[in-house]
Amino acid sequence: MKRMRKLLWLVICVCLVLTWLPYFGFFNSPNLIGFIPEPLALTLICNVILTLCVLAMYPLYFIPFVNKLNEKPMPWGKDDE
Repeated sequence: MKRMRKLLWLVICVCLVLTWLPYFGFFNSPNLIGFIPEPLALTLICNVILTLCVLAMYPLYFIPFVNKLNEKPMPWGKDDE
């Protein structure tokens, strides 16, 4: 499970760096990739990958968090009533 989390964060970081490369002059040529300029195509592909990573993060982080909260609820919520 930890290996999957590390791989997921590595993919997220690489995609975020790739989305910034056109601002620094890399992948910033006027070539077209399927009627889309190269920088826009790179950014769109990275955004699709980032969206998939966010969907993959849900079962890795939030489901275990909710399960732990159900096992041991936080005490500060019950005193307010």
